[in-house]
Amino acid sequence: MSQAGDEQLNCTQLNNQLAANARDVRELLKQDKAVERTNVVAGVLPLPMLMDFSNEEQVKARALLDRNEKLNYLAKTKGCGGP
Repeated sequence: MSQAGDEQLNCTQLNNQLAANARDVRELLKQDKAVERTNVVAGVLPLPMLMDFSNEEQVKARALLDRNEKLNYLAKTKGCGGP
């Protein structure tokens, strides 16, 4: 996923954004696991109001992974090294 100004980012900025996105993905996946555990408990007990069916964390994580694909491509075309 591209954002305005991506083409103007230098290697340091690209690597910083890639690292930040990777960190955010890890956090979102942790949150998703916590929601999943809550849903299991709510499913075992008759507490449907506690269940979260949104998959919001998964959607956000996927968007960040898609963005990192674009940023990795830009970094490669600019000859940047890894983070």
